[in-house]
Amino acid sequence: MIRCIANSIIRPMLKFEENFPLSQITTLKIGGPARLFITVTTQDELTEVISYTKQNRIPYLVIGGGSNLLVADEGVNKLVIKNGIEGITKIVRFLKAKSGMSLQNLVDYSITHNLSGLQKLTGIPGTVGGAVFGNAGAYGQTISDLIREVICLNSQTLETITLQIDECEFDYRDSIFKRNSLVILEVIFKLEMGKSKELRKEADEILEKRLVKYPKGIKCPGSFFKNLVAEKLPKEILAKIPKEKIVYGKLPAGSLLEMVGAKGDKLGDIEIASYHANLFVNKGEGKASDFYSLAKKYAQKVKEKFGIILEPEVQLINLPPLI
Repeated sequence: MIRCIANSIIRPMLKFEENFPLSQITTLKIGGPARLFITVTTQDELTEVISYTKQNRIPYLVIGGGSNLLVADEGVNKLVIKNGIEGITKIVRFLKAKSGMSLQNLVDYSITHNLSGLQKLTGIPGTVGGAVFGNAGAYGQTISDLIREVICLNSQTLETITLQIDECEFDYRDSIFKRNSLVILEVIFKLEMGKSKELRKEADEILEKRLVKYPKGIKCPGSFFKNLVAEKLPKEILAKIPKEKIVYGKLPAGSLLEMVGAKGDKLGDIEIASYHANLFVNKGEGKASDFYSLAKKYAQKVKEKFGIILEPEVQLINLPPLI
């Protein structure tokens, strides 16, 4: 357990912080302390820190921008490693992006350099690595549509390996990185040529739509539950759902939540938006326990009414499964 680690074990040059409040770096502004915390800005630093955790049997968690996390109020009895490794290289139509750079910076870079493909992802918070980890997407597009290779650190062997796109097991809001010991280091994208002015116009139009749902300053992790791939649902369940609810081949979780009365409900300072039933917002000093209880309540209602088990799109940190 980390609580038993002697101070002498930690090398000062690594600049670990104790009892770091994770609420400072999550978009929800919720989360108790990490027993230990560090930000790494190079691959060598990341390798050194993970090597240290292995030598001293320290449990750890690697995070990106904190935009897709619900961290327990009690915090995390682990070393939390924030990936701050940034940088980008352009080779004709290929972009090689470090995993710790913000996704928005990648989108903006591609537009400035007349490369088309990433503009629909504008406004999505978080890092490139986080977006690849969860196969983020919007408006019918996912980031995996544009990926050629993913370069990773094997946290067991500390070796660098490269995965081709078909080895990443991308699916809707899912990837192999949720199920193995690989830490994403760099991502290679293959894009098409475009015109910067037209790409910026498209990105601005998409951002305008997003800001209706996610106003600036809103404290939320984005949509909490995953939408459902319609073709994977049993016919008897689909028969209960109005056809017009299917969008881009997905049944929005928000539609199901709305049909069981989620809109506008609240618990403590956590409120479900009155205009979107899959948007859980911290209206002030919200607690993870209230957020979790509210999400669990409506996940159970959806299961009872439709026979569908909703899965969180957001990572639950030090919290049990909802159902």
